[in-house]
Amino acid sequence: MPRSRQSEDQPYHLESSIGFLVYKAHQRAAAELRRALEPMGLTPPQFGVLALLYRHDRQRQATLCERGAIDPNTMVGIVDRLEAASLVARRRDPQDRRAYLVRITPKGRRTFENCIPLRNQAANRSWAMLSPVEQNQLRDLLRKVLRLPEQRAREQDRANG
Repeated sequence: MPRSRQSEDQPYHLESSIGFLVYKAHQRAAAELRRALEPMGLTPPQFGVLALLYRHDRQRQATLCERGAIDPNTMVGIVDRLEAASLVARRRDPQDRRAYLVRITPKGRRTFENCIPLRNQAANRSWAMLSPVEQNQLRDLLRKVLRLPEQRAREQDRANG
């Protein structure tokens, strides 16, 4: 199947750019989630960190950065605010004193569970124009796009020995 590529001599139309469209869709979905979580006193990044810890508790802060695609300085602020609200606890890692382990507290678990219906409602509002099949197709395509750089990096590592 031939691939569609932007030729160097073709005019650029922002409104047709995949990157621009993905960015605008993200902005809209993030704003909807932000409004939904506001009554709970959480931001979307804070909710995301709670989601990571809810699924796999007691993670290194650096692992949360990788899994959540959040830079380390931003993660420090997120964890600081979650810790101040007693939603997470942070302790030095006994295996590596330079690292911190973060765990979700019982209050954090309850808060996260109370946010799930709000998050689901926000997602339904954000993606209502797509059928469930289209939502799955979009999810699969985005995962494919996000995997490509990782695959290229692994191939380059193998080639460099």
